[in-house]
This record gives sequence, structure tokens and C-alpha cells, in this order.
Amino acid sequence: MERDLSSLMKILSDPGRIRILWLLSQSELAVHELQSILAWGQSRLSTQLGQLRSEGLVQLRREGKWSFYALVAPDSALAEGRVLQEVLADQERRDAGADRLRLRQILEARELEGRRRFQDESSYLGEIGVPARTWEIVARALFLLLPRSRFLDLGAGDGIIGCLAAAAGHRVTLVDLSQAQLDRARSRARREGLGEIDCVQADFTSTGLPDASFDRVLLSHALHHAGDPLSLLRESRRLLDRGGQLWLLDLAPHAEEWMRAEQGDFWLGFSVEHMESMLVEAGFSGLRHLLAGADPSHNRLSAVGWSAQVV
Repeated sequence: MERDLSSLMKILSDPGRIRILWLLSQSELAVHELQSILAWGQSRLSTQLGQLRSEGLVQLRREGKWSFYALVAPDSALAEGRVLQEVLADQERRDAGADRLRLRQILEARELEGRRRFQDESSYLGEIGVPARTWEIVARALFLLLPRSRFLDLGAGDGIIGCLAAAAGHRVTLVDLSQAQLDRARSRARREGLGEIDCVQADFTSTGLPDASFDRVLLSHALHHAGDPLSLLRESRRLLDRGGQLWLLDLAPHAEEWMRAEQGDFWLGFSVEHMESMLVEAGFSGLRHLLAGADPSHNRLSAVGWSAQVV
């Protein structure tokens, strides 16, 4: 049932609230990111977000100490949905230029912060403990049981998983932004008698690799480093051939804020509902997940494994 449009029109009468809605139509944003783009004080922004939330146009998601807002667009088949579409389209045409530039800078800053930890810092390049990395023997056996395939590891780091797959006869490609990590992966491959493994230095959300060129794509503890995780899932979908499968291992929601600074994490895990909605939006089907459990050395962190298919 369509609601009375008077309250919606009142909300949309304020240019500042329209700016917020347009920004959230482009990306989910943290409060501090909105504040930076809009150059508003905390009180003004909180008031406007509260009004938009009470109208049901935005939703709040809390993750650790951060609060994220996302647009809740009314059904475009209803009058309020059509009105909002027109207002946002008008904002896009007339006034969104400066906000678009600042938004792009904010999203790029997300990515840079996530990458900073993995560029050339020697403290991360050694065999230090990382949550859910205690399954090497099990993984080696599972790769041996699988039919040989074209295997892609996105955000491969030092190549530990890719080398396990290559040792089992799979044709392996590793993608990572850090050349130092890829050099370690090559050294690992040579040390284990695997010869050369294809290594690609690239942003894992825009690899430049051909469409439909892999049978399996792995994202192991990579998604929580992505400023825009949906873009990474869409890139994974693009790279998979028909019948291909995405394997995804990541953390369940947690409150370990130290991981932002020390591990380069942007997201503090993903709920089942959040992950499922992103996978469906990215074009995957046949979704399955299981709770992989916690590493004894990080018992407040639980991992969740996902599989998804391309049909």
C-alpha cells in the first residue's frame, strides 16, 4: 500500500538530506565518511540521519565502534519510489559533481588503508599467526581429491594456498597488490619444487584477467580487506566460467578493533545475511555456508566458509 507522500516530500525539501540520500545510493558509508564528504558537524549530521531513518529511507548497521548507513529505496512501482528516483536523478544531473569526487576519494582511501599493511612491511611477510591458517594439512588433502582445474586465488598474499593447489596438479594463478608478497609466493613455489606459478600484481577488484577464465576462485580472508566487498564478489563472478565455483573463507562478525590497525582489516567480519545478500547481488547461486570454527590462538574470532556457483 502506498503511503501519504506529504512526509516524504517534507524530507526531500531539504537539499542536505538529498545529498545524504544520493551518497548512500552510491555506497554504504560510515558516519565519519559522510561527515568528511559533507563537511558537517556531528550534531547536524546525526539530526539529519535520524530524520531519514525515522522516515525509513536509511538503515543503520553497527560494526564494532563504527556505524554504517545505507539507503533503503522504496519500491519503484510505488509513488514514493518513483519520487525518490526522480529526486536522486536530478541530484545526479545538477549537483553531485563535488560529492562524487569526494566520495571517490573516500572509497579510494578505504582501499589504500586496507592495502597499507600488505605492501612492503616486513612484519607481515613472515610466518606469523593469522586466524584460521591452521588447516594446511587438511587443505592439502582436499586439493588432491578435487578434479584438476584452473584455480585463481584473489588476495593471495604469500601464496600458501595457491602452492597447495599447484602441488595437487591444479593450474594456479595468484593475484595480489603487493609485489613483495608475490615474490614470496614465487620463492615458496620454487622451494617446494613447483616451478613457476602465474602471479599477477593487480587490485583484486579489477584484475584485468579475461572473463570466464577460471573454474574455481578462492577468497580466503580477503573480503574483509576490500573497501567495496560487492565489487570484489562481482569481479570473482566475472572471472568464473559457467559451472565454476567461488570458495570464500572469512570471519564472522566480531568486535576486535585492533585488527583494523594491525591486520589491515576494513570490515569486522560478515553476518550470514549480509554475505548472502552480497553473493546474490553479485550473480551467484547455489549458496552454501558452514561455520568453520575458531583458531585456538584467536578464540574470539570464528571463520565461516561459503561456496557459490555460476550457472
